[in-house]
Amino acid sequence: MKRRFFRKILPLTLINLNNMITITALIRAKNNSADLEKLNGLFVQLIQETRKEPGCLKYELHQVTQQPGFFIMMEEWASEAAMEEHNTSPHFKNFLISAEPYFTVPIEEFESTLLT
Repeated sequence: MKRRFFRKILPLTLINLNNMITITALIRAKNNSADLEKLNGLFVQLIQETRKEPGCLKYELHQVTQQPGFFIMMEEWASEAAMEEHNTSPHFKNFLISAEPYFTVPIEEFESTLLT
């Protein structure tokens, strides 16, 4: 299966796994085709720009099967600083402003730690 969005991951020798940050975001959007089409375009722009960031290790968007408008964003960052740089980047701020009208509830974010 060919991946549509593929980016080269930084060599593990450059990443301190103790500093790596994993974020899972739950995004609930209006469930109509016109709004989802517009939101999808915004997601594509955000993902393309974010994957260019040097501290971005993974930035994947999933849509929950059988639940249109329910998305899960899975992120991995090389460090807290890399994540903060992303959160203050113009493309991320612009996404939040542009996409907000399509959300039905605020985005839920969870930071997690790899156990095994």
